[in-house]
Amino acid sequence: MKKQLLSSVAAAAIILGGAYGIIEIRSGTAEAASAVQPTQSKALIGVAKAEEIALKEAPGQVESIDLEKKLSGTYYDIDIQQKNQEIDVRVDAYTGKVLSVRKETGNDDDDDHYTSTASGAALITAAKAAEAATAKVAGKVTDVDLDRDDETAVYEVEIRNGRTSTEVGVDAYTGKVLYTDVDSDDDDDNDGYDD
Repeated sequence: MKKQLLSSVAAAAIILGGAYGIIEIRSGTAEAASAVQPTQSKALIGVAKAEEIALKEAPGQVESIDLEKKLSGTYYDIDIQQKNQEIDVRVDAYTGKVLSVRKETGNDDDDDHYTSTASGAALITAAKAAEAATAKVAGKVTDVDLDRDDETAVYEVEIRNGRTSTEVGVDAYTGKVLYTDVDSDDDDDNDGYDD
């Protein structure tokens, strides 16, 4: 009888201890989730602000702005062309903090594109191209690339809206939308940016 009572008390202690431990783990998980939640619910600083911050670090011509989502965080990766080098600036997509600035020197095929073309016209900013594209297509800008070919220059702006990705071509001199190319992706190639 005494053994049965002791084993019942021991079993009850184990069950209550396990239940208490599970409750503590769940509340700890809830606290951790609530601590993470504010950074995920904040708004992105946007392409214009990211470009402004990057150009303060490295003046030049913005060649591309990519919104990158990695395990370490979400950031804008901005490539800036200077006369004889390319600068890569990474800016936190939520706080605007400069994460890194890397210089790459050497002869690149794009080096001669730093100056404006023979027409002498100035290029609009990547932010202006993104603004023109989002005026035409709703969604989140995830990529802006300057594509130069002969005497023309076009910003290719990628906009994500749910499972749809739209590339918008914007004239790099006038800001006029030249084309839109819609791609609804039902495959696994979606960068993790589903809204």
